[in-house]
Amino acid sequence: MATDDADYSVDGDQVVTDRIQHERLSIGIGCSSRACSDDVIRLIEASVDEIPSDTMIATLDRRASIGEDVASILGLRLVLIPASILASVAGVTTHSTLALSKTRTANVAEASALASLGPSARLIVPQTKGRFCTCAVAALSLTEHP
Repeated sequence: MATDDADYSVDGDQVVTDRIQHERLSIGIGCSSRACSDDVIRLIEASVDEIPSDTMIATLDRRASIGEDVASILGLRLVLIPASILASVAGVTTHSTLALSKTRTANVAEASALASLGPSARLIVPQTKGRFCTCAVAALSLTEHP
């Protein structure tokens, strides 16, 4: 999992442990209609070292079916977000003209992860690409409320 050295003064596994103990995570996913849940799960597992049990999966409401499959397999809660909300999310760092033309947001995975945690969330793993899908991870300090 990517880390921000400015936020943590410890190294290696301790950084991940500290992050898990002090932050809530959300994994945002974006995918084409050709993606399957196995594609998304492989990408998530390649992008995130450890998934705490209170982590959320978040995605565009039009992708409810695949989101439900992924959340069920991973044992996580699913948050579905309408395109109108994703279009107004600040903090997206990776831009896709295809996503923008279809959803009015430049990045469904990043916007979903951020939106599910609220305006104080920050992106800790920018978009990663898989087969017909993308994922990103956002975090919210447990001292703040979504």
